Amino acid sequence: MSADLHRDSVVADTHNDLLMAVTARPPHRWASFFRDRWLPQLHEGGVNIQVLPVFIDDRHRPEGALRETLRMIECAHTLAEGNPDHVRLCLTGQ
Repeated sequence: MSADLHRDSVVADTHNDLLMAVTARPPHRWASFFRDRWLPQLHEGGVNIQVLPVFIDDRHRPEGALRETLRMIECAHTLAEGNPDHVRLCLTGQ
């Protein structure tokens, strides 16, 4: 019964360091790394919605915090553009 409930539900993961892990790679590898490493795990876990928190490590603060924030936002867009059949960004609250 719990497997049916999980399969029939909308599953949202609101805590994941996915962006930190992906941005540790060169930008030209972001979309493929996500597709090869993270997408199978999200599918296997039945995750329908993935919240992508932008968390900045202490090593980037304070001088590099804005730069790293923008890099993570760019990464999120790259993941969606590079995996259009699996990823869409919600850019509004509606």
